[in-house]
Amino acid sequence: MSKKLKVVVIGAGNMGRNHVRTYSNMDDQVELLALADINPEAEKLAKEYEIAYYKDYKKMFDELQPDAVSIVVPTPLHFKIGMDAIERGINCLVEKPIASSPEEGDQLIATAKKKGITFTVGHIEHYNPMIQRLKSLIDRKEIGDITSITVKRVGGFPIVEPKTDVIIDLAVHDIGIMNFLLETEPRSVYAHGSKTLHSSKIDSAEMLLDYGSASGFIQANWITPVKIRTIAVTGSDGYVEGNYITQELTYYKHNMKKVRDSFKDFVRKLGDPEKRYIAETPQEPLANELRAFVHAIQTGDSSKLVDPKLARKALAIALAALK
Repeated sequence: MSKKLKVVVIGAGNMGRNHVRTYSNMDDQVELLALADINPEAEKLAKEYEIAYYKDYKKMFDELQPDAVSIVVPTPLHFKIGMDAIERGINCLVEKPIASSPEEGDQLIATAKKKGITFTVGHIEHYNPMIQRLKSLIDRKEIGDITSITVKRVGGFPIVEPKTDVIIDLAVHDIGIMNFLLETEPRSVYAHGSKTLHSSKIDSAEMLLDYGSASGFIQANWITPVKIRTIAVTGSDGYVEGNYITQELTYYKHNMKKVRDSFKDFVRKLGDPEKRYIAETPQEPLANELRAFVHAIQTGDSSKLVDPKLARKALAIALAALK
Protein backbone atom coordinates (compact mmCIF):
# COMPACT_ATOMS: atom_id res chain seq x y z
CA MET A 1 0.00 0.00 0.00
CA SER A 2 1.35 3.46 -0.93
CA LYS A 3 2.22 5.75 1.93
CA LYS A 4 -0.06 8.67 2.62
CA LEU A 5 0.71 11.86 0.76
CA LYS A 6 1.30 15.02 2.74
CA VAL A 7 -1.11 17.57 1.26
CA VAL A 8 -1.79 21.28 1.80
CA VAL A 9 -4.33 23.72 0.37
CA ILE A 10 -3.83 27.38 -0.52
CA GLY A 11 -7.01 29.44 -0.61
CA ALA A 12 -10.02 29.31 1.68
CA GLY A 13 -12.74 30.63 -0.60
CA ASN A 14 -15.76 28.54 -1.57
CA MET A 15 -13.78 26.16 -3.79
CA GLY A 16 -10.83 26.05 -1.40
CA ARG A 17 -13.17 24.96 1.39
CA ASN A 18 -14.34 22.11 -0.80
CA HIS A 19 -10.78 20.99 -1.42
CA VAL A 20 -10.16 20.95 2.34
CA ARG A 21 -13.38 18.99 2.94
CA THR A 22 -12.65 16.47 0.20
CA TYR A 23 -9.05 15.84 1.24
CA SER A 24 -10.21 15.36 4.83
CA ASN A 25 -12.44 12.53 3.61
CA MET A 26 -9.48 10.83 1.90
CA ASP A 27 -7.56 10.05 5.08
CA ASP A 28 -6.79 6.56 3.79
CA GLN A 29 -4.70 8.14 1.01
CA VAL A 30 -3.60 11.57 2.22
CA GLU A 31 -2.66 13.43 5.35
CA LEU A 32 -4.06 16.95 5.12
CA LEU A 33 -1.52 19.08 6.97
CA ALA A 34 -2.45 22.73 6.58
CA LEU A 35 -4.36 25.56 4.95
CA ALA A 36 -2.84 28.86 3.86
CA ASP A 37 -4.74 32.08 3.18
CA ILE A 38 -3.93 35.75 3.72
CA ASN A 39 -7.36 36.27 5.31
CA PRO A 40 -7.03 35.46 9.04
CA GLU A 41 -10.67 34.33 9.02
CA ALA A 42 -9.41 31.17 7.30
CA GLU A 43 -7.93 30.05 10.63
CA LYS A 44 -11.46 29.11 11.72
CA LEU A 45 -11.68 26.65 8.83
CA ALA A 46 -8.27 25.21 9.72
CA LYS A 47 -9.34 24.69 13.34
CA GLU A 48 -12.59 23.04 12.19
CA TYR A 49 -10.58 20.40 10.32
CA GLU A 50 -7.82 20.27 12.94
CA ILE A 51 -5.05 21.31 10.57
CA ALA A 52 -2.41 24.03 10.76
CA TYR A 53 -3.09 27.54 9.51
CA TYR A 54 -0.58 29.73 7.71
CA LYS A 55 -0.92 33.26 6.47
CA ASP A 56 2.30 32.86 4.43
CA TYR A 57 2.15 29.90 2.03
CA LYS A 58 5.92 29.99 1.43
CA LYS A 59 6.50 29.48 5.15
CA MET A 60 4.06 26.57 5.00
CA PHE A 61 6.00 25.02 2.11
CA ASP A 62 9.35 25.42 3.85
CA GLU A 63 8.22 24.14 7.26
CA LEU A 64 5.98 21.24 6.20
CA GLN A 65 7.65 20.05 2.97
CA PRO A 66 4.35 18.76 1.50
CA ASP A 67 4.14 16.22 -1.31
CA ALA A 68 1.23 17.98 -3.01
CA VAL A 69 -0.74 21.21 -3.01
CA SER A 70 -4.09 22.43 -4.26
CA ILE A 71 -3.85 26.07 -5.34
CA VAL A 72 -7.34 27.56 -5.08
CA VAL A 73 -6.79 31.31 -5.32
CA PRO A 74 -7.88 34.11 -7.69
CA THR A 75 -6.64 33.65 -11.27
CA PRO A 76 -4.05 36.49 -11.19
CA LEU A 77 -2.19 34.56 -8.47
CA HIS A 78 -2.12 31.17 -10.21
CA PHE A 79 1.18 31.70 -11.98
CA LYS A 80 3.24 33.05 -9.07
CA ILE A 81 2.03 30.56 -6.47
CA GLY A 82 2.12 27.72 -8.99
CA MET A 83 5.74 28.47 -9.87
CA ASP A 84 6.70 28.75 -6.19
CA ALA A 85 5.25 25.26 -5.61
CA ILE A 86 6.60 23.63 -8.77
CA GLU A 87 10.13 25.01 -8.32
CA ARG A 88 10.16 23.40 -4.86
CA GLY A 89 9.27 20.06 -6.46
CA ILE A 90 5.76 19.98 -5.00
CA ASN A 91 3.13 18.14 -7.06
CA CYS A 92 0.60 20.76 -8.03
CA LEU A 93 -3.10 21.07 -8.86
CA VAL A 94 -4.08 24.62 -9.75
CA GLU A 95 -7.72 25.55 -10.18
CA LYS A 96 -8.88 26.64 -13.64
CA PRO A 97 -7.95 28.60 -15.60
CA ILE A 98 -4.34 27.50 -15.70
CA ALA A 99 -3.08 31.10 -15.42
CA SER A 100 -3.80 34.62 -16.64
CA SER A 101 -2.21 34.04 -20.06
CA PRO A 102 -1.19 31.15 -22.31
CA GLU A 103 2.45 32.23 -21.94
CA GLU A 104 2.24 31.84 -18.16
CA GLY A 105 0.63 28.45 -18.71
CA ASP A 106 3.51 27.43 -20.97
CA GLN A 107 6.01 28.32 -18.26
CA LEU A 108 4.14 26.33 -15.63
CA ILE A 109 3.94 23.29 -17.92
CA ALA A 110 7.60 23.48 -18.92
CA THR A 111 8.85 23.92 -15.35
CA ALA A 112 6.71 21.02 -14.08
CA LYS A 113 8.12 18.79 -16.82
CA LYS A 114 11.67 19.85 -15.97
CA LYS A 115 11.09 19.11 -12.29
CA GLY A 116 9.44 15.78 -13.07
CA ILE A 117 6.36 16.43 -10.95
CA THR A 118 2.65 15.85 -11.43
CA PHE A 119 0.93 19.02 -12.59
CA THR A 120 -2.73 19.38 -13.53
CA VAL A 121 -5.49 21.97 -13.73
CA GLY A 122 -8.88 21.85 -12.04
CA HIS A 123 -11.18 21.54 -15.03
CA ILE A 124 -13.59 19.72 -12.77
CA GLU A 125 -16.27 18.91 -15.35
CA HIS A 126 -13.92 16.40 -17.00
CA TYR A 127 -14.44 14.29 -13.86
CA ASN A 128 -18.23 14.42 -14.08
CA PRO A 129 -19.39 10.85 -14.82
CA MET A 130 -21.96 12.22 -17.27
CA ILE A 131 -19.20 13.65 -19.47
CA GLN A 132 -17.27 10.38 -19.36
CA ARG A 133 -20.38 8.45 -20.47
CA LEU A 134 -21.04 11.02 -23.20
CA LYS A 135 -17.48 10.71 -24.47
CA SER A 136 -17.91 6.94 -24.63
CA LEU A 137 -21.10 7.31 -26.71
CA ILE A 138 -19.29 9.63 -29.11
CA ASP A 139 -16.22 7.39 -29.40
CA ARG A 140 -18.42 4.37 -30.15
CA LYS A 141 -20.14 6.38 -32.91
CA GLU A 142 -23.54 5.80 -31.31
CA ILE A 143 -24.47 9.39 -32.16
CA GLY A 144 -22.83 9.21 -35.57
CA ASP A 145 -20.85 12.13 -36.93
CA ILE A 146 -21.17 15.11 -34.57
CA THR A 147 -22.67 18.23 -36.14
CA SER A 148 -23.12 20.46 -33.10
CA ILE A 149 -22.64 20.78 -29.35
CA THR A 150 -24.70 23.28 -27.37
CA VAL A 151 -23.99 24.17 -23.74
CA LYS A 152 -25.96 26.26 -21.28
CA ARG A 153 -24.08 27.21 -18.10
CA VAL A 154 -26.13 29.98 -16.54
CA GLY A 155 -27.29 31.31 -13.20
CA GLY A 156 -25.83 31.36 -9.73
CA PHE A 157 -24.06 34.69 -9.20
CA PRO A 158 -21.20 34.01 -6.75
CA ILE A 159 -21.52 35.26 -3.17
CA VAL A 160 -18.22 37.11 -3.62
CA GLU A 161 -17.97 39.11 -6.85
CA PRO A 162 -15.51 37.29 -9.16
CA LYS A 163 -12.28 39.01 -10.10
CA THR A 164 -12.56 37.64 -13.63
CA ASP A 165 -15.28 37.71 -16.29
CA VAL A 166 -17.81 34.96 -16.98
CA ILE A 167 -15.92 33.65 -20.04
CA ILE A 168 -12.73 32.99 -18.10
CA ASP A 169 -14.54 31.86 -14.96
CA LEU A 170 -17.35 29.72 -16.42
CA ALA A 171 -17.22 29.25 -20.20
CA VAL A 172 -13.62 28.00 -20.06
CA HIS A 173 -15.07 24.77 -18.60
CA ASP A 174 -17.14 24.18 -21.70
CA ILE A 175 -14.42 25.17 -24.16
CA GLY A 176 -12.27 22.46 -22.61
CA ILE A 177 -15.12 19.94 -22.70
CA MET A 178 -15.89 20.64 -26.38
CA ASN A 179 -12.22 20.25 -27.32
CA PHE A 180 -12.14 17.00 -25.33
CA LEU A 181 -15.28 15.55 -26.90
CA LEU A 182 -14.34 16.51 -30.46
CA GLU A 183 -10.60 15.90 -29.98
CA THR A 184 -9.72 19.07 -31.85
CA GLU A 185 -9.73 22.85 -31.48
CA PRO A 186 -12.00 25.44 -33.11
CA ARG A 187 -10.63 27.22 -36.13
CA SER A 188 -12.53 30.40 -35.34
CA VAL A 189 -14.46 31.89 -32.43
CA TYR A 190 -17.26 34.46 -32.39
CA ALA A 191 -18.54 35.99 -29.17
CA HIS A 192 -20.87 38.56 -27.66
CA GLY A 193 -20.72 39.72 -24.06
CA SER A 194 -22.47 42.19 -21.78
CA LYS A 195 -22.16 43.58 -18.26
CA THR A 196 -25.33 43.63 -16.17
CA LEU A 197 -24.74 42.88 -12.48
CA HIS A 198 -20.96 42.76 -12.19
CA SER A 199 -19.33 46.08 -11.31
CA SER A 200 -16.62 45.87 -13.98
CA LYS A 201 -16.52 42.52 -15.82
CA ILE A 202 -18.60 40.76 -18.49
CA ASP A 203 -21.17 38.63 -16.69
CA SER A 204 -23.14 37.32 -19.67
CA ALA A 205 -21.73 35.86 -22.87
CA GLU A 206 -22.61 33.80 -25.93
CA MET A 207 -19.95 32.06 -27.99
CA LEU A 208 -19.99 30.29 -31.35
CA LEU A 209 -17.03 28.00 -32.05
CA ASP A 210 -16.35 26.73 -35.57
CA TYR A 211 -14.81 23.25 -35.51
CA GLY A 212 -15.16 22.74 -39.24
CA SER A 213 -17.40 19.70 -39.50
CA ALA A 214 -19.10 20.64 -36.22
CA SER A 215 -20.09 23.79 -34.38
CA GLY A 216 -20.18 24.62 -30.71
CA PHE A 217 -22.42 27.13 -28.96
CA ILE A 218 -21.93 28.23 -25.35
CA GLN A 219 -24.26 30.43 -23.31
CA ALA A 220 -22.70 31.41 -20.00
CA ASN A 221 -23.89 33.96 -17.46
CA TRP A 222 -24.33 34.75 -13.81
CA ILE A 223 -27.61 36.61 -14.23
CA THR A 224 -30.22 33.96 -15.13
CA PRO A 225 -32.27 33.53 -11.92
CA VAL A 226 -32.15 29.72 -12.11
CA LYS A 227 -28.99 27.62 -12.18
CA ILE A 228 -28.79 25.51 -15.37
CA ARG A 229 -25.89 23.29 -16.42
CA THR A 230 -26.69 21.31 -19.57
CA ILE A 231 -25.04 20.02 -22.74
CA ALA A 232 -26.68 18.76 -25.94
CA VAL A 233 -24.90 16.88 -28.73
CA THR A 234 -26.43 16.38 -32.18
CA GLY A 235 -25.06 13.78 -34.56
CA SER A 236 -25.99 12.08 -37.82
CA ASP A 237 -27.44 9.07 -35.95
CA GLY A 238 -28.85 10.58 -32.80
CA TYR A 239 -29.08 13.30 -30.18
CA VAL A 240 -28.02 13.35 -26.53
CA GLU A 241 -28.92 15.73 -23.70
CA GLY A 242 -26.79 15.77 -20.59
CA ASN A 243 -27.35 17.41 -17.20
CA TYR A 244 -24.18 18.28 -15.30
CA ILE A 245 -26.07 18.59 -12.01
CA THR A 246 -28.12 15.36 -12.05
CA GLN A 247 -25.41 13.59 -14.13
CA GLU A 248 -28.10 12.04 -16.35
CA LEU A 249 -28.00 11.52 -20.11
CA THR A 250 -31.06 11.23 -22.34
CA TYR A 251 -30.25 9.53 -25.63
CA TYR A 252 -32.44 9.72 -28.73
CA LYS A 253 -31.48 7.41 -31.60
CA HIS A 254 -32.76 8.11 -35.10
CA ASN A 255 -35.32 5.69 -36.48
CA MET A 256 -34.93 6.59 -40.15
CA LYS A 257 -37.13 5.11 -42.85
CA LYS A 258 -36.79 5.28 -46.62
CA VAL A 259 -40.00 5.33 -48.66
CA ARG A 260 -40.80 5.81 -52.35
CA ASP A 261 -42.22 9.18 -53.23
CA SER A 262 -43.52 10.49 -56.51
CA PHE A 263 -41.67 13.76 -56.09
CA LYS A 264 -38.26 12.37 -55.13
CA ASP A 265 -36.43 9.09 -55.60
CA PHE A 266 -36.22 8.63 -51.89
CA VAL A 267 -37.67 10.62 -49.02
CA ARG A 268 -36.17 10.10 -45.63
CA LYS A 269 -38.76 10.28 -42.91
CA LEU A 270 -38.08 10.47 -39.22
CA GLY A 271 -39.89 7.84 -37.24
CA ASP A 272 -40.30 8.05 -33.48
CA PRO A 273 -36.78 8.01 -32.04
CA GLU A 274 -35.57 5.33 -29.70
CA LYS A 275 -35.22 7.00 -26.30
CA ARG A 276 -33.31 5.84 -23.27
CA TYR A 277 -31.96 7.28 -20.07
CA ILE A 278 -28.35 6.69 -19.06
CA ALA A 279 -27.60 7.32 -15.41
CA GLU A 280 -25.69 5.84 -12.51
CA THR A 281 -25.31 6.71 -8.85
CA PRO A 282 -24.10 10.34 -8.78
CA GLN A 283 -20.45 10.94 -7.95
CA GLU A 284 -18.80 14.14 -6.74
CA PRO A 285 -16.57 15.40 -9.58
CA LEU A 286 -14.16 17.10 -7.15
CA ALA A 287 -13.63 13.86 -5.24
CA ASN A 288 -12.94 12.07 -8.54
CA GLU A 289 -10.51 14.80 -9.52
CA LEU A 290 -8.52 14.74 -6.27
CA ARG A 291 -8.41 10.94 -6.24
CA ALA A 292 -7.04 11.00 -9.79
CA PHE A 293 -4.45 13.60 -8.70
CA VAL A 294 -3.33 11.48 -5.76
CA HIS A 295 -3.28 8.31 -7.89
CA ALA A 296 -1.09 10.01 -10.49
CA ILE A 297 1.43 11.10 -7.86
CA GLN A 298 1.56 7.66 -6.24
CA THR A 299 1.74 5.61 -9.44
CA GLY A 300 3.06 7.94 -12.14
CA ASP A 301 -0.07 7.22 -14.19
CA SER A 302 -1.53 10.58 -15.26
CA SER A 303 -3.95 9.15 -17.83
CA LYS A 304 -7.00 10.14 -15.79
CA LEU A 305 -5.81 13.71 -15.20
CA VAL A 306 -6.64 16.76 -17.28
CA ASP A 307 -3.59 17.46 -19.41
CA PRO A 308 -2.42 21.02 -18.58
CA LYS A 309 -1.90 21.55 -22.33
CA LEU A 310 -5.66 21.13 -22.79
CA ALA A 311 -6.21 23.72 -20.06
CA ARG A 312 -3.76 26.07 -21.76
CA LYS A 313 -5.63 25.73 -25.07
CA ALA A 314 -8.98 26.38 -23.39
CA LEU A 315 -7.60 29.57 -21.84
CA ALA A 316 -6.23 30.78 -25.20
CA ILE A 317 -9.64 30.27 -26.82
CA ALA A 318 -11.44 32.02 -23.95
CA LEU A 319 -9.10 35.02 -24.29
CA ALA A 320 -9.71 35.07 -28.05
CA ALA A 321 -13.45 35.21 -27.32
CA LEU A 322 -12.91 38.17 -25.00
CA LYS A 323 -11.26 40.09 -27.83
